[in-house]
Amino acid sequence: MVSKYHSSVKHKFNMAVGSLGAGIGVFVFIAYIPQIIANLEGAKGQMWQPLFATFSCLIWVLYGWTKEKKDWILIVPNVAGVLLAGLTFLTSL
Repeated sequence: MVSKYHSSVKHKFNMAVGSLGAGIGVFVFIAYIPQIIANLEGAKGQMWQPLFATFSCLIWVLYGWTKEKKDWILIVPNVAGVLLAGLTFLTSL
C-alpha cells in the first residue's frame, strides 16, 4: 500500500518536473525568434522543420485540451510552439 505521504511527494515531484519541462519547452520555441527576424530581413531559412514542429505542437495542444482534465503542462509550451514555429514557417516562405 502506498502511503499518503509517498503519494504527495510523488505528485509534487511530478508537478515540479512537468513545470520545468514546460518552461524549457517554451524556451525551445523562443529560440525561433532570431530565425524569424532573419527571415523578415531577407535571409530565408528552411521551412520544413518549423512546418512539422507547428503540426506536432498542434496535435499535442489538441491532446492536452481534450483530456478529461486539461493538461496545462502539455498545452502551454505547445501553444508557444504553434505560434512561434508557425510564424517561423510563414516568414520563411
